[in-house]
Amino acid sequence: MTTAVPDTDTSGRADHQGIRISVLSGGRALDFLDCHWPTLYTRDPHSTPYQSRAWLGGWAQHLPLTVTPVMVVAHDSSGPVAAIAMTQEVTDDGHDRMPPLSAPAAECIRAVGPGSERLAVANALVRCLVGLARDGTQVELSDVPADSALAHQLAVQWNGSLDQTPYATIALPVGYAGLSRTTQRGHRRRQRVWDNLAEHGHRVRYRRTQSVTELLETLPTLEYLLRLRRPNQPEGLLHPGLQPWRTVLERCSTAAFIATLTVDEDVVAAQLCLRRGTRVHSVLPAMNPAALALAPGHALLRHLTADLERSGYRTLDLGRTRPESGQIHYKAQYAATWTQTVAIHSHQRLRPDSPCTAPPR
Repeated sequence: MTTAVPDTDTSGRADHQGIRISVLSGGRALDFLDCHWPTLYTRDPHSTPYQSRAWLGGWAQHLPLTVTPVMVVAHDSSGPVAAIAMTQEVTDDGHDRMPPLSAPAAECIRAVGPGSERLAVANALVRCLVGLARDGTQVELSDVPADSALAHQLAVQWNGSLDQTPYATIALPVGYAGLSRTTQRGHRRRQRVWDNLAEHGHRVRYRRTQSVTELLETLPTLEYLLRLRRPNQPEGLLHPGLQPWRTVLERCSTAAFIATLTVDEDVVAAQLCLRRGTRVHSVLPAMNPAALALAPGHALLRHLTADLERSGYRTLDLGRTRPESGQIHYKAQYAATWTQTVAIHSHQRLRPDSPCTAPPR
């Protein structure tokens, strides 16, 4: 169904007018994902692999029968110019809930399309979501880059009441020389540990998967390390099993890889990544807790950043970061640049007059 959303920008510029919103549900949403989404994605330089049709289609394929895919689409006179991929389900207390498709696995949620950063487009998309929330839908958006037009409009229309999460990005090559002397000594000390292992006859090997077959063969190892590290948290991203991830990674094909670090025959650290252009996103890092004395996460990250730089990549996103001193310090040791992502929930205060028609059941 389609709802006209009036322009609220007062500048009078023509490209801020005439934005129309359509909300597509179920099969129509999947048709849009297959037919129109790839063009929007290709024409949007800000989009990440988390917005690719391959990634979203893989998660859509494993939605429970009680969950419906939803597309909120912005149109101008030329056709669709931006869209947000969501889902809809009915909660146990009978309310409609609408979180992003692929959350919480995706660490970056954006509107996709050549118009996604236009003020009028972001305004119309957010007004629609606000209207759905006002009608009783529990709208949720998380991990929205704070510098995006979508986040700016969320701040305006959600009355500025946004949860913020630190987001870390490493420029390649890593600027080790600009780090503090203490941090540089820490890197040298950890490297000596690995040098000593090699000198005593241990075989240390770093590798990055080069094919879909290798990727899928390595995925169970990543799951094993994650479960070793969090044995009391069965509800993690890989619960209840590998099949959704296997489907997603099969679809993502060469856009995904797993980097591993092995001592003799034992994998001590692994990291699943996605890539687009010269930017790589760390999705799931894991390490063997039995090898913590070796700091395997640090060792793998040093190998990975050097490998990516040699291969022509310019940025490694380490993504959302728990606001804890240990997490912040860990990523800061690689000269991370810090930005923010924002999240909203329907219970937060909304500004009035934000119409949109709810998607059909």
